[in-house]
Amino acid sequence: MLLGKLNKNRLSRALAALIVPKSRRGLTPSAVDTRLILNIRWLALLGQLTALLFTFLVLDLQIPIALSLFVIGLSVALNVWQTRRIMTDQGQPDQSYTALVFDVVQLTALLFLTGGLLNPFAVLLLAPVVVSAAILRRRQTFMLIALVTGCVTFLAFFNFPLPWDALDMRRSGLYVDGLWMAMVLATVFIGIYAWWVASRARRLDEALAETRFILAKEQEAVALGTLATAAAHRLGSPLNTISVIGHELSRETAPDDPIYEDVVLLCAEIERCRVILSELDDYRNAEPIDVENNIPLSVLIDEIHNTRLDVGNIRFKVIFDERSAMPIPFASRRPEIIQALEDLLRNAGEFAKSEVLITIRCTVDDVLITISDDGPGFSLGVLAKIGTPWNSSRLGTDAHRGLGIFIASTLIETLGGSILYGNGTNGGGEVNLKLPLEILRP
Repeated sequence: MLLGKLNKNRLSRALAALIVPKSRRGLTPSAVDTRLILNIRWLALLGQLTALLFTFLVLDLQIPIALSLFVIGLSVALNVWQTRRIMTDQGQPDQSYTALVFDVVQLTALLFLTGGLLNPFAVLLLAPVVVSAAILRRRQTFMLIALVTGCVTFLAFFNFPLPWDALDMRRSGLYVDGLWMAMVLATVFIGIYAWWVASRARRLDEALAETRFILAKEQEAVALGTLATAAAHRLGSPLNTISVIGHELSRETAPDDPIYEDVVLLCAEIERCRVILSELDDYRNAEPIDVENNIPLSVLIDEIHNTRLDVGNIRFKVIFDERSAMPIPFASRRPEIIQALEDLLRNAGEFAKSEVLITIRCTVDDVLITISDDGPGFSLGVLAKIGTPWNSSRLGTDAHRGLGIFIASTLIETLGGSILYGNGTNGGGEVNLKLPLEILRP
């Protein structure tokens, strides 16, 4: 049941963190695309205006300057309107399509007024098609391709001719210079935009891989939680039978009988099993935590190893780091925290030679718990697969399945914390937990 309550928000957080950069966090993908198109259009308008004024003022070519400036002004107005629109509704894909159609028509109008296809900058009609193929649906992209094809055909037959012969363009090399500039601009734009789309696809692949990994871990946890619930249900009847027999044996066995202590221990272990199974129902039916029952975290850890652990003569020592930025926090008896700490403390106690040291240190937002023992430490084989189920150096031994660390890791990560496993500088295993302070409180 504990493993069944997993935090699904981790999936969306991991996906958002990988797909959308921090500077654009909170915007939808369509809004990011629309803003990119707006920025590209501002650069294109600046280039169009510069080329137009250079042609009219420096080259002294007689072109319809008023109409050309009017066409550029329409694009400026559209950019301003779309910028305001994206601030309110984050933009829509249909707006991007409409804007690209307008860009094709606007550039066609400018080319019509400045020489048609003989204008070197006619190659820039390919740019809207590249953008459409990257962000729009197939149907809209085909429609834009058809529009560009129609515009190119129109410009081939209808345009406002420029006096190329009067400038002697071939001997002056101005036409070649213009063609070179147009090709460079088209190459730079298409290359940078293709790289941007590819990098976004790479981020998406990374996000999908991370999501699959999280889903796989959660599916394992849910499966184990389901098996635990089924096992608890099936163990109820045989445990009741064992309990009845155990109590009958305790009544019929005299205190001076050699097996009396074994019978008493058997009854105690039976009762312990009943308590463990009852915790499943207690967690399922848990009511809101009473703030007045909060206890210091160090007291909670002492309570866990004193009442829930049986690891022989191993000494557990809790230390609060005086360098902490905050006093020792109070913690509620959350089942997830208790179960995770119990599994980690039991694992450390079973491998320790004589002592387990628990160090608590607090920052402004988190509490850091280090659990170290003086045992042999984690083997390289176990560390390589740490946090996965059925991973233990004691697999095959009685009553051991290598699930404690997996359950603890899953619960800690579900609560929004993190956990690292390793070996201390002086030998022995070392586990470092980081828990948000807010999850310790109700």
